[in-house]
Amino acid sequence: MKRIHILTFLLLAAFITSSCYKDKGNYTYSKPEAPAINNLDTLYYAVVGDSLVIDPKVTIGNAAHLSLEWKIGGPDLESDLVYTGDQLRIIFSLGATHYDGHLTITNNDNGMKYFKDFSIQGRTDFSTGTTVLSKENGITQLSFIKNDGSIRPRIYEALNGAALPNNPTRLLGLIKENIVPRAVTSYWIITNDGVNGGVQVDANNLKKIKTLANNYFDPPSSLTVNNLEDNTSGTLQGVIDGKFVWGYDLTWNQAPIYGMFGVPLEGDYQLSPWFIYNNAATPFYIGYDVNTKSFLRINLYGTPVFFGTNYESIDTAGAFDPKNVGLDLIHMKQINNNYCYAFGKDASGTLYELRFVVNFNGPFTFTTNYKRAFKQPELITANTKWQSTDDRIFYFSSGTKVYRYNPESQTIQPLAADFGSKEVSMLKLLNQNTLVAGIDNKLLYLDIQTGSSGNIIKTIEGIPGTPIDIYQRD
Repeated sequence: MKRIHILTFLLLAAFITSSCYKDKGNYTYSKPEAPAINNLDTLYYAVVGDSLVIDPKVTIGNAAHLSLEWKIGGPDLESDLVYTGDQLRIIFSLGATHYDGHLTITNNDNGMKYFKDFSIQGRTDFSTGTTVLSKENGITQLSFIKNDGSIRPRIYEALNGAALPNNPTRLLGLIKENIVPRAVTSYWIITNDGVNGGVQVDANNLKKIKTLANNYFDPPSSLTVNNLEDNTSGTLQGVIDGKFVWGYDLTWNQAPIYGMFGVPLEGDYQLSPWFIYNNAATPFYIGYDVNTKSFLRINLYGTPVFFGTNYESIDTAGAFDPKNVGLDLIHMKQINNNYCYAFGKDASGTLYELRFVVNFNGPFTFTTNYKRAFKQPELITANTKWQSTDDRIFYFSSGTKVYRYNPESQTIQPLAADFGSKEVSMLKLLNQNTLVAGIDNKLLYLDIQTGSSGNIIKTIEGIPGTPIDIYQRD
């Protein structure tokens, strides 16, 4: 019996040894040759209605048979668009937005596939240039300046067959900062007509979308727009009828309700038009109550929450009490998310300048820096326009002149620009080196970079009426 077990073991060992015999064959592996792809860019600009041609040069050394497939996908497409051929040649009929392109190259001789990605940015005639809001003989006008300087005046009425509401005040471009690539999706033409409050238009074709009144879930019968601003969510926020309103953004940014107004922020307050939006990790607002003449705290915890004067006042300099300021506010601005400046008049008409720093993210403090009488208060009128740069320089209009104000030295200097005795109706900071001023029928671009005196570097004529606001797209 023992002998049988030994024989069985030997037979199994021999079988296993023969099964594990190493194959010493001589094999040569060769990686399939990949095609060379030339003349294929990463980004293409396509004008809606024009031809889009992408013609890459694809070559391979072994004369293999290749085929090309093109796919285009985007947020407004239910499924990818698919094309075949050595080149992509189409009439671009998609929207003025960003599309992802995918090229698949197939070697039909061995089945190998190769992939290349690219992007398409759709454009229209209004994708680059300057949109101008103006007032002509009491009528609100929207015009467009092309990059070559030519003007399409009164374009809104020509495209929409209707007039805009009266009393224009602002032109706001909405950008969703967290969506790449960043692009203006629409404009809000803000008006103080008492009924509509303004009109939203598509930034790429200037066609009407809706009125501001219809941006409410429950449209009001009347409304007075005190001040509205755009924010980083691509929605509106601001003061209407003395109450704070905020565009709903807790949903998909393509949803029909995105950016709409609900009920105003609850609380016992009546806001000044001037407010500060600080886009910190947890955003907050600084408001000013016109009745109690106090600075207010509003935090954005998903939605705005009113805290009023629930903050600690630190007044080591003995400057002022933020909970009892005693001024009628005429302007307020925060620069570089740091110093805040406010300008206002007391009961006697004396104009004061305030500077302060807030921390409304905890600890909730309001630190005053100073309160002082403003030099040359006679320059500030009811029609004064304000702008400021990141280096804490203010520019303001006064009648037919524009002045530069440095709060550090308290120096006020007129700019060199000559406006021909015409009142300045608009100021807009284009960038840190260029300020745009508006007078009757004209836009004047001023050089304000360090060391310059504010000379006119460019003039655009033919604006209908007096400019109110502009928005430039590059």
